[in-house]
Amino acid sequence: MGSAEVFRDEDVPYASRTWAAGGIAELHVWPGEFHGFDGLAPQARLSRAMVETRHRWLDRMLDARAER
Repeated sequence: MGSAEVFRDEDVPYASRTWAAGGIAELHVWPGEFHGFDGLAPQARLSRAMVETRHRWLDRMLDARAER
């Protein structure tokens, strides 16, 4: 999520509740960015970094599931 995300104030407590309930989540706040910034400027350095971070997280989750 971007630091200018319109849902930021809802997303942070949601992630906190997920962790408190034993769920798995990561929360990244990308400086100066807004909702959907990766779709508007997909080639921007920060967009590419965000997408790569999201893909690494998904890979880890799928690998952990496969190990069960």
